[in-house]
Amino acid sequence: MKTQFNFNSFYNKYSQLYPHNSLPNKSFLEWLIGFTEGDGCFSIAKRGDLAYVITQSTSDVQVLYHIMKSLGFGSVIEQSKTQKTHRYIVHSLKETILLCELFNGNLVLPTNNAKFQNFLACVNFKLVKKNLSIISPIIDTKLPTLNDRWLTGFTDAEGCFTASLLSNGSAFRIRYILTQKWEVNKKILFHILSLLSKPSNQIKLIGAIVPHSIENVYELRINGVKNCEYIFKYFDDFQLITKKKLSYDNWKSIHARLKNKDHLDNKKRVEMMDIIKRIN
Repeated sequence: MKTQFNFNSFYNKYSQLYPHNSLPNKSFLEWLIGFTEGDGCFSIAKRGDLAYVITQSTSDVQVLYHIMKSLGFGSVIEQSKTQKTHRYIVHSLKETILLCELFNGNLVLPTNNAKFQNFLACVNFKLVKKNLSIISPIIDTKLPTLNDRWLTGFTDAEGCFTASLLSNGSAFRIRYILTQKWEVNKKILFHILSLLSKPSNQIKLIGAIVPHSIENVYELRINGVKNCEYIFKYFDDFQLITKKKLSYDNWKSIHARLKNKDHLDNKKRVEMMDIIKRIN
């Protein structure tokens, strides 16, 4: 596995298709790959139609418009009024080919890469029928680092910042959690945990990978005031862009108050509980 995302093929194809557009920012593309691995879908309909889809709550529709504006193509539509969801969708062959150039060889999770390779095979079949050059599949996956925005994107989609004040006047819980399905993806959670543990200058990890109550689901958990503090630098340098950014800011506020022992003061405890309600 390599640790540097490669956008050369995507940029070359983008310049051909959109010669008058500015190239999408590398940092944004790193974020988009992580976000896609959490909330994206490479859809293959029974009749053969292909689509790249990201679904979000209508309350966070701004992130879909951000994706559309940054890429310069696709559309945002209301998916469900009752469920209050919107989706960003790309289904034209031209734009689908471009996205395949972006994701080919740049995905991290093995299960997502397998799904994408199936999608790419369908795209290549359409290209063959049109007597066009196919996109050579790149089976290898990448490993994210703390110098790219993949983890920010993945956290925007899958991450959870939680805090609670327990019934005991001095007891509390503060956590950062990432959840992922399938045993094969556990190694990526371990990789992320090891990356986040490095700033601590400790031999041991600052968290753990634990089984979820649901079968074949695993959680990366970082617990406690001291351990959670080690992840601040990454998320401050590579900021979240969904409404989870507000959750993170409130979570950091609670962290500071816990460190200051404000939870032991009844009046400040009430203030903290109000902030906690606004996390996630």
